[in-house]
Amino acid sequence: SGLAFINQAAVAQGKIEAGKLVKRVEEQQLGNTFRGKLKMTITRPDSKRELEILSWTENRSKSVIKIVNPVKDRGTGNLRKQFDLWQYLPKVERTIKIPPSLMLQSWMGSDFTNDDLVKTSSFVRDYTHEFAGFETIDGTKVARIICKPKPDAPVVWGKLEMWIEPNDAVILREDFFSEQGEVIKRLTGSNIKKFGSHTIPARLEMTTLKKNTSTVLEYVEATFDEPHKKDVFNEAFLKSPITSL
Repeated sequence: SGLAFINQAAVAQGKIEAGKLVKRVEEQQLGNTFRGKLKMTITRPDSKRELEILSWTENRSKSVIKIVNPVKDRGTGNLRKQFDLWQYLPKVERTIKIPPSLMLQSWMGSDFTNDDLVKTSSFVRDYTHEFAGFETIDGTKVARIICKPKPDAPVVWGKLEMWIEPNDAVILREDFFSEQGEVIKRLTGSNIKKFGSHTIPARLEMTTLKKNTSTVLEYVEATFDEPHKKDVFNEAFLKSPITSL
């Protein structure tokens, strides 16, 4: 299994195979399939708003996100198949195709981008990986991994740096760098929970450093590796009223 335990002796000796560890992180986060209920809290200097979201993914190639609450945004959703992304706007009953150039646009005014949520890019496929030593975050020994984009990868970050707890392959921090080498955004993971065989941070906070804004994404329910009850990766499902998984 790709979720095989990393060799403890190797970790003790400081030997981390960066590519394998990053692959396990992606497997932990996505599984073969995923469906879940998430709560997003968007904090701005003068406001705070909450969204309740339902999410489905399959094999890293398809995903659907639908907003359940607040009522004014209910039914708004995204559908991704491979590299194609659509957004459904129930108020005008229109489905709009989102071009790749807008993948890094803010999703619903949050600090997360379209790509963060529908996961078009892949840590494994789009980046090279280098182990840069062990560090400690809040008393936990973590491996620091530097990820640099491959030449033809459809990504915009100059590089990513990840701090990963190696035994459970859990990201505790991720920094997103511009091509000029400046940290633009920081993701911190906490409240580590086990959902079935998958250990993930159940609380993710994305901070846009210059703007000093942040968004928290919390997993309320999560089910991995179970077949979906019906075909959810189509426009009919995207447009259908839905309030539960």
